[in-house]
Amino acid sequence: MTDGRELLAVREIAHAFLVADHPSDVQQFALSRVTPLLGASFSMVMQLGADGELLRPVAQHEWPAAHRAWIGALRVRVGDGPSGLAVAERRLVEVEDLFADAALGGWHEVAHELGFRSIIAAPLETPDGPIGAVAFYFADATSISDEQRALVRLVADQLAAATDKARRVDAFRRANAALAEANAELEAQAVAWSAADFQRRQIERIVVDALLNLTVSTEEPVEAHATQRLASVRSLALVAREFTAVTDPAMVAGASDLQDVDLREAMQMAVAHWRRITPLIAVRVTEPTVLLPTLRTRTGAVQRVLELVLGIGLLGAAVEQGEVRVAIGSGPGTLSLVVEWDGRRILPGQDQPPQGPSRILQLCGEAFSWETHDPYSAVRQSVTAADLPLVQALVSQLGGDLRLDDGRDAPAGAQSITVVFPVLSDPS
Repeated sequence: MTDGRELLAVREIAHAFLVADHPSDVQQFALSRVTPLLGASFSMVMQLGADGELLRPVAQHEWPAAHRAWIGALRVRVGDGPSGLAVAERRLVEVEDLFADAALGGWHEVAHELGFRSIIAAPLETPDGPIGAVAFYFADATSISDEQRALVRLVADQLAAATDKARRVDAFRRANAALAEANAELEAQAVAWSAADFQRRQIERIVVDALLNLTVSTEEPVEAHATQRLASVRSLALVAREFTAVTDPAMVAGASDLQDVDLREAMQMAVAHWRRITPLIAVRVTEPTVLLPTLRTRTGAVQRVLELVLGIGLLGAAVEQGEVRVAIGSGPGTLSLVVEWDGRRILPGQDQPPQGPSRILQLCGEAFSWETHDPYSAVRQSVTAADLPLVQALVSQLGGDLRLDDGRDAPAGAQSITVVFPVLSDPS
């Protein structure tokens, strides 16, 4: 080989190593360029498996056509045959005449079927150890020259470097992907923690404000009726949590359970809910005799609004002979619900708009001062300072309107809450 073809082949393989994305591209190119230069009939690159025991083929050149079908199933144990020996002893292995070597008798039948007599195999080595072998097969007994040995060693080094490079790039990509996934998970956790912390602080603000502003209107020790007081505080904490969830933009954006709602049926369900809690307070419902349209809206939100508004009315009527009156009406493109009661004044007046929890504490101010065996303790424990802000938030999301009447201008002094729902609403 004095025409410089081997030098050109080495340069081309080096270029392929630099530009190829996969080691198989370099392996295949190297075999196709070097095999003819060596005068070999065919060649193969074998890679060491993860178990470190078996070699499997990953590239071949001019492998006998009759035997290509089973090449994928071929496995060579490290230490067996020229390729396995090259990996085990990490050296160049030459077999000038396979049939003249009794120690390789186990390979005679395979050599006869494939049509080769001579082999040269070189290990593919990296700084971490051998990763495979490259072998060239000759049809006749062949004596390998020093130039050929040097070429085989050089090609083996290039193939090992290409495979090692690909493995390191792949490991780097996997590490980057894992890092990106971990970063994304951390960011998601940070968002969730931030939202949870915000919700916690909102709940604490509502509950603490309520506790700081509540006054005890009796001369009984504060420790009296601790169980009832604790139940009130728990109810307040639950509604405060619901309030922060309802006012969270992410939660609102995800709410899309639009259904047709019959306001009369929803009101009947709200009445049944409260009758189980406080059966002593009368509730009279007035319905129009005409057919009412349904609301295309969020079923759960409407039901919750009705329960909250009715509960506030029942709290106001929690006195002897107290009564709640509910009226359902209709207007151009709207349905309305009016909850009115006789009893105590619990709604904030016009000079005290309900802008925050401290403005509507009257709704549960008596929670710490009821008498023993109070027949209305259940409703006092259930209606909290956060109920009215929650109603306002829900009604606003549903595209409706909320009106409060503290009874100052009414002849009978009855207080009322009016909720107006748009018939054709699309809260989403």
